[in-house]
Amino acid sequence: MTIVVTMFKLLFTMGVGFYLNKRGILTSDTNKKLSSMIVDITVPLLIISSVGSIADGSRADVLLMLFGGAILYCTFPLIGWLAAALVRAPKGTRGIYMSSLMLANTAFMGYPVTQALYGDSSIFYTTIFNFGYNVLFYALATFLIDRDAGKASGFDPKRLLTPGMIAGVLAIVINLTGITLPDLILEPASFIGNVTTPLSMLIIGANMADYSIRDIFGEKRIYVITFLRLLVMPVLTAIYLNLLTDNKLLICMCAMTIGMPVGSMLAMAGSKYESTAGPSNIIVVLSTLCSMITIPILAVIFRLWFGV
Repeated sequence: MTIVVTMFKLLFTMGVGFYLNKRGILTSDTNKKLSSMIVDITVPLLIISSVGSIADGSRADVLLMLFGGAILYCTFPLIGWLAAALVRAPKGTRGIYMSSLMLANTAFMGYPVTQALYGDSSIFYTTIFNFGYNVLFYALATFLIDRDAGKASGFDPKRLLTPGMIAGVLAIVINLTGITLPDLILEPASFIGNVTTPLSMLIIGANMADYSIRDIFGEKRIYVITFLRLLVMPVLTAIYLNLLTDNKLLICMCAMTIGMPVGSMLAMAGSKYESTAGPSNIIVVLSTLCSMITIPILAVIFRLWFGV
């Protein structure tokens, strides 16, 4: 019942965002500014506040999630390349198709879903597990999108110094060193960080309003990518993690984040160019709509499989 209520809340909030866009309140320009606020402020604070929900003695799990996640993310570029080849992605969109397999919406949707299903500690562990997300996005995905648009650029290491990456490093250090943050820090961080979920769902819903039904459902190749992204990838991740640990809760929460729709960061990066804006936004919208069905399915699969 928890997952049903959670998905209804997310869907309802997306519907409100859709309505606010049609009323001219959440415009494209406003969404970009709010998205920047989420990425740079609310998500990092949510990560920091999640450290307070971790019990002592979990350092081995932290290291397991860090290195296990890093190894998994190293395989994602190959998986993305194979998927793009499978659907015969048209020239000028291959980077977008590859990135769609590599990057799930772990922050905007992964956190609220896993938090509802598996508790507050899931935010911390899934942040560590998906530490490679920022590296992959800024080191590879942005380059691939630039190449799709015919404007390939070199890699700048400074791109990795994002607030989310810094917050993740701080969270690991705090946990491994046993530092206890005072409520004077944790409470304000949690208070602000908790707006991430409703605000991100409003933005996703508002972005959907910018595209017609024909735009969203017209490209058949996206269906294959969506199926792989939402169901195949999380199941393969669960199999992989089951080889590394007996902690069923960790397996479920981390595999669930891999089963999220295509990351909205991809749409933000694709929006820089006219030729990549449409495909990147449409694949995010379609996978997000389909995830309203596949996330409950995944929750049931993992419950029957691992008993969590």
